[in-house]
Amino acid sequence: MSLLRRKKRWVAPGEATSAGERPQVFPLTSPISISQATHPTRLRSKPAAPTIARELVALAWPIAAAMFGETALGLVDTKLVGGLGPSALGGVGIAATLMYLNYATVFGLMRGVKVRTAYASGSGSPQDGLRHAQAGVLIGAFAGLVVWCIGRDVGWALGALGIDRALIPYARDFLSAVTWGAPATCALAALINHRQGLGDSRSPMVVGVAGNVINAGLSYCLIYGRLGLPALGVRGGGLGTATTEWLELGAMLVLLARDTARARAMPKIGLYTALRQVAELGLPTGLQFLAEMLAFSTFTAILGTIGGAEIAAHQIALATIRTSFLPGIAVSEAACVLVGRSLAQKRLEEADSVTRTALVVAVAFMAGCGVLFAVFGGLLASAFTADTQVALIARRLLWVAAGFQILDAVNIVLRGCLRGAKDVRVAAFIGIGVVWTCVPSAAYLLGKLAGWGALGGWCGFVVETLLASILFWRRWHKGAWRRAFERGKPADDAMAAA
Repeated sequence: MSLLRRKKRWVAPGEATSAGERPQVFPLTSPISISQATHPTRLRSKPAAPTIARELVALAWPIAAAMFGETALGLVDTKLVGGLGPSALGGVGIAATLMYLNYATVFGLMRGVKVRTAYASGSGSPQDGLRHAQAGVLIGAFAGLVVWCIGRDVGWALGALGIDRALIPYARDFLSAVTWGAPATCALAALINHRQGLGDSRSPMVVGVAGNVINAGLSYCLIYGRLGLPALGVRGGGLGTATTEWLELGAMLVLLARDTARARAMPKIGLYTALRQVAELGLPTGLQFLAEMLAFSTFTAILGTIGGAEIAAHQIALATIRTSFLPGIAVSEAACVLVGRSLAQKRLEEADSVTRTALVVAVAFMAGCGVLFAVFGGLLASAFTADTQVALIARRLLWVAAGFQILDAVNIVLRGCLRGAKDVRVAAFIGIGVVWTCVPSAAYLLGKLAGWGALGGWCGFVVETLLASILFWRRWHKGAWRRAFERGKPADDAMAAA
């Protein structure tokens, strides 16, 4: 590989050669190592919009692919246990919901690793990003142990919630088995965010794809007793997934060890400082993720009291719009990294350019999906169900989805950009306040009391995305973080002032 081509692969800034010198910048287009991150090269001038767009897309598409892989992991488990009967299928679905409810805070918390790593790379100290990754692994392992303890036997809790008794044994057994992988899952989230913060979104994608293949084969053998393995039913599916998570963690730890060995300098911060810094940025986001998931769970529960057709149509429409929602999140996560890197280099104008570019990319994609939802909504709904009433309701929901796609794109991207600016506390407060004000209330007032059903509840999505987009837009352009930054205060001081 030529020297020129190698330079194009470097994505993190190198160390400044003297005090006060501008950090070195590399295009974020492909994976890096720590030794590459500190390799000297020429300073780069302000990137043009097409360059930013290429970097953004190059970082975002593997994130989107990895997210689809995570979704596929759950779908594979659901498909494989389907042969055990409807009770097993329903029980695994309930267990999966409880599992992700437990993980919501952890996954949000690990966003702190991503932002800290992006800033460390942008300021020419990628070795500090390694320290934040180590802190994230410790936090994740501890949180995973808590989830493991919770998952030992949830049968009594499911009974107290009024879950169908036929479903409880399957939900209990699957959750008990799959949470053996909880420490690995939570620690893995830290390492994935670390790699993405470095600009390497492809390695986690490759590891995730390989994990999906292993999970499908191993879970199938453990569920039905193939290749000499015992037939464990739903417990087999959970153990297969747990084993896969540990294998993925092992692969990512190898990458972390490699970068640690290649690091040209020792971290400037201690482990305790790294733990505190990750928690400061990640905890507000984690609480936001948890609160939003609880709001949407409440929304779904309210729809469930209205009628089977309404909740079925809601699930169909929700599954359909994930095709646009997940790539939108991927663009947001990529923008978070690029904004963090730009602000670490004191380039506010570049951070604004990243935000504008991310908005254009996300809005264009999600608006295009909205057109497809509006035009082919009926066909898409019919592909999921033969029930004409459910298909009709789902088609109407997809029409509503077509209307709020652009608003949702703006909402998602600005959240990520504010996180990249370390403005997480106010952003979390806005997100939690808006979602609880609009989503469950719309389901109850418009959906149940007014008799609009799922359509009334989905009107709440329109109001939620509209309000959130306006508030986040104002926060990005006029927030305390920007005023503090323009006065020359460090980003952490700006966050504290907010």
